[in-house]
Amino acid sequence: MIEKPPAVEPSRPVLDGKPNGNGSHQVIRETPPRVGGPTGIGRPIRLAFIGAILVIAILAIIPSWIQKWLWMRQLNYAGIFWMLFSVRWGLLGAAFVVALLYLWINLRLAVKNGATFRASGLTGESAIAMRLGVQMSPTVLKLAMGAMAVVAALFFALMFYAKWDTYLRFRYGGSFGLSDPLFGADAGFYVFRLPFYELLQSSLTTLAVIALLAVLACYAYFGLPQFSGSRKQIQALSAKAAPHLSILFCVLVACWGWGFYLDRFELLYSTQGVVYGAGYTAMHVTRIAFWIMIGAAAVLCALLVLNIFRPRLRAIVIASGIYVGLFIVALWLAPALFQRFIVQPNELARETPYLKNNIAFTRTAYSLDKIQETSYPALADLTPEMIARNQDTIQNIRLWDYRPLLQMYQQAQEIRLYYQFYNVDVDRYHLPDGYHEVMLSTRELSPELPAQAQTWVNEKLQFTHGFGLVMSFVSKTMGGGFPQYVLENIPPESSFGLNVNQPAIYYGESMPGYRIVATGVKEFDYPKGNQNVYTSYAGTGGIPLDSLWKRLLFTWTQADVNILFTSYLQPESKIQIWRQVQERVQQIAPFLRLDKDPYAVVSGGKQYWIQDAYTVSDHFPYSTPHAANFQEGLNYIRNSVKVVVDMYDGTVQFFVMDPNDPVLAVYRNAFPGVFKDLNQLSPDLKAHLRYPQDLFSIQADQYRTFHMTDPQVYYNREDLWVLPQEQYAGKVAPMEPYYILMKLPGSDTLEYLLMTPFTPQKRNNMISWLAARSDFPAFGKMLFYELPKDKLIYGPMQIEAMIDQNTAIAAQLTLWDQKGSRVIRGNLIAVPIENSFLYVVPLYLTAEGTDFPQLKRVIVISGDKVAMEPTLDEAIQAVFGTTQQPGISAQAPGGQAPGAQPGLGQARAQFDDAQKAMQQGNWGDFGKSMDALKRLLNGPPTATRQ
Repeated sequence: MIEKPPAVEPSRPVLDGKPNGNGSHQVIRETPPRVGGPTGIGRPIRLAFIGAILVIAILAIIPSWIQKWLWMRQLNYAGIFWMLFSVRWGLLGAAFVVALLYLWINLRLAVKNGATFRASGLTGESAIAMRLGVQMSPTVLKLAMGAMAVVAALFFALMFYAKWDTYLRFRYGGSFGLSDPLFGADAGFYVFRLPFYELLQSSLTTLAVIALLAVLACYAYFGLPQFSGSRKQIQALSAKAAPHLSILFCVLVACWGWGFYLDRFELLYSTQGVVYGAGYTAMHVTRIAFWIMIGAAAVLCALLVLNIFRPRLRAIVIASGIYVGLFIVALWLAPALFQRFIVQPNELARETPYLKNNIAFTRTAYSLDKIQETSYPALADLTPEMIARNQDTIQNIRLWDYRPLLQMYQQAQEIRLYYQFYNVDVDRYHLPDGYHEVMLSTRELSPELPAQAQTWVNEKLQFTHGFGLVMSFVSKTMGGGFPQYVLENIPPESSFGLNVNQPAIYYGESMPGYRIVATGVKEFDYPKGNQNVYTSYAGTGGIPLDSLWKRLLFTWTQADVNILFTSYLQPESKIQIWRQVQERVQQIAPFLRLDKDPYAVVSGGKQYWIQDAYTVSDHFPYSTPHAANFQEGLNYIRNSVKVVVDMYDGTVQFFVMDPNDPVLAVYRNAFPGVFKDLNQLSPDLKAHLRYPQDLFSIQADQYRTFHMTDPQVYYNREDLWVLPQEQYAGKVAPMEPYYILMKLPGSDTLEYLLMTPFTPQKRNNMISWLAARSDFPAFGKMLFYELPKDKLIYGPMQIEAMIDQNTAIAAQLTLWDQKGSRVIRGNLIAVPIENSFLYVVPLYLTAEGTDFPQLKRVIVISGDKVAMEPTLDEAIQAVFGTTQQPGISAQAPGGQAPGAQPGLGQARAQFDDAQKAMQQGNWGDFGKSMDALKRLLNGPPTATRQ
């Protein structure tokens, strides 16, 4: 059999692009014969490229989707997964197809035109191609152009993939029932629709630029456009290239024109002048300038369309120059000059109507318009009778700062090295003896086990969960300055009727990595003397590892081959991932912004996390933005959702707090059945909801400026406030808002509030205070109390100065703060009592080189009177000359109160022994001393109310 020789492509001349005398080009070399035909290697390259993409997708993307779907299905939120999946990939797919078609059509046309010119001998290879020795056949060139189009289209589509939330708001957004004063459009247009229109405009503009540059590059490869040679050549080139480029340029200019149209609405976020939003210049100059630019874009588009049929390069260049000149004059020079010479000399008069808009819309966006404002007389002195009437408030004054208390918990209640407390929360509980504010912290697993225990079985199968929590009163202490516990020890014990039936914590604030539960290895539950108690997980949390393909899946996604090869897995085994509470909520609901501090709650014998979630926007019209604690700025916020997470099962439930929020309505429509009505939350858990601190901080920061509703006062900043400063551990720091149980002025009911005082700018006296209520039925209502401006009410820094200037206190602090010990001055608490203020500052003492602070003194200030005593009661007695209430001990550390029961001296000795054992890390002796102490006190110890 005679083999056929391979096809040989005939040689062809290669032109050097240098015209000779008659306008033709000289042949300087010939290409060598091509063997194998035009598609000899194209198909293998394409197949390899496609195969590589598929492998990457299968190994890097698809397993993570499956893992997320299994996890969401286990939590009954598969509907969210599929909605977000379809929206993300639908946007990406649509954008990719549009971009690919647009780029491919234009590049293919450019290649066709260029090839036609080269074949006809009217043009030559580009200089770039010749220098680099680039010689591409038509097939390879088409492949290169196709690859370029695919890559560019993919990057274009990824912009839409990341903007799924913008689409959801556009698709499901409604109205606010509030129109802007400039265009009369509803606020919903700005929050829900304008961002999507801007996404389309910016994306299409980007696509138009990419296409124009790519086509120019393609024409440049073929030596086009060129402006030398015969008139016949130039006309021939223009007949093909010029119309094509004119169309592309026309599309780009049309996108610019659409952008100017949308920029009219962006005037409501303008920062020009003293008004945030459209001011006098924006209304009278910039708005008109945008219409001029829209008209100029329309004229330029018309000229470009005419250029398709009758090329007029000169006219296009002149029109483009005029367009750029108009842009500079109309949008830069004219507004700046108008603002400087027309507006600024009469700024207040001209800007007053627009300042009103800015103030009104900002107050609405942050719910400042709902704050109930009243006056607070701030009488100079409290009286003993007022103190007697408000004992329940005084008993709940927070003396324990969360920072030293966390150190105390870590030293006294972690018990073993593999436990750790990460954070201290503040809450309130109805106990048998009354309504009490408490502080608490969960006992979670340490991020690392001791070195000798760091095996895969220990880290992933045996040490799977934390255990219980510790809770103490905010104001009561035992013995020498230790907190009085409501819940303590392992297993949790309480002398106040608070029970924890399921103390295991599988989902917490710090739970990195994964764990596998219900395996052949018993899980460590808690220590009991010299022995350990083990358990096997019986909850619903986790994805069942009941098949080989799931083990393979998680081996890949968790990058841990032990999951596949371990012999400890059983049919009921489950893998728990995303165990950190905030990460867990964010994976389910990425459209919500989370408060930085989830807090622990004990309810019905079980432990829960309550996470505050917000709906936000940065497109509310005329509203001044706030640099929030979140990843991006915002100018609208609502605490619309409370999230409850079970510490044992990991179940996540979303409850609606603000059913009237239009932003939340978007997600309620998009994800039906996800958000539950608040009346479906158990009454006990509902009683633990609180006003979130992040939201309150943002509102307080905005209110210090936007309490001024008069435009002239606002313009002059006549009554600008600041958040006060305080001292902590020898440093001056901003005073944080604090939770407090107290009676509001004119009320006899103890309420849980979040409050902060204000001071005037550049002055230290207190000018007002703001509070948010956390108890139902008044939950969420905000109260503002303005103090008299004609008399001095001490602010936090002035109180700090009074403490520093008291010679007796200063001498005592200096004596203590010597080598070997350190004094920590805790948070200053300003407590409103009836129509006056009581100021309280706790002092802690800690030994050098240790983190074991003890509450040693309490400073009380009222009016000009200052006292520092071992307990709060004694300090109040020193200030007011009051006597102790029956049954309340004024015992100082190291002494015994009058009338104390016999045997308290022995109790004190036992407690000192326990303290010494704790400092030495001798936990066995510590436990024995504490048991002896409890026996001496015969039940709950008599608490010293600090």
